[in-house]
Amino acid sequence: ETDNETSIIEINGYRIAIANMPVSIPGDEVKTTAEFNYFWKNGEKEATDHKSHIILSIINGGKSPVTENVLFTKIATSIMNNSNSLGIYIGGRTLTLKKDFYIENAEMMTEQDLPIYNWVYFGMRDEEGKHSIYTYGLADFGKLEMEIVNSEHPMDELQELMFNLSHYVIASNVKLNDGETIGMSETQKLKLSITKGKYLEGKTLKIEY
Repeated sequence: ETDNETSIIEINGYRIAIANMPVSIPGDEVKTTAEFNYFWKNGEKEATDHKSHIILSIINGGKSPVTENVLFTKIATSIMNNSNSLGIYIGGRTLTLKKDFYIENAEMMTEQDLPIYNWVYFGMRDEEGKHSIYTYGLADFGKLEMEIVNSEHPMDELQELMFNLSHYVIASNVKLNDGETIGMSETQKLKLSITKGKYLEGKTLKIEY
């Protein structure tokens, strides 16, 4: 179903809406999220130069988060490959990603290798010589957001660990519980606790590392 501004397509029982909006995204949301995107150099300036945008949504989603995010990623990539898009903005996850970055992650996507950087934002903080990292987007998969707070490990280690943990809980549909331990090797045992979020509202899953 299509006209000059909107198309509705159906894929495997999902109804997808694609709408062309001949105006920029209102407000400063794109600028704000692009400012914190460490993967897009000059993203704040480049992203805010857009003159129009395309809205992509799965109308009847909410049944299978991984399946729906895979589908969304494929369609978003197709749209960007066939338009003059600069990038993609997913406001609910604080993500403003450059077109090439998003597409590169999508092209490597398999059932065993999910494009987590396209789906989850990883916030990083440095305070008084300590490093912290948190996720923003796991809630859309029915999972608690995760935080590592005041770690003495370097930030690149925290980022790798948080990426792997996020991939694990999404791909394997795992629920991590208070008081358990987890590790990325047979010997690593990191204590987990569920407490009030340090950088996020509500309760988060803390990883002691």
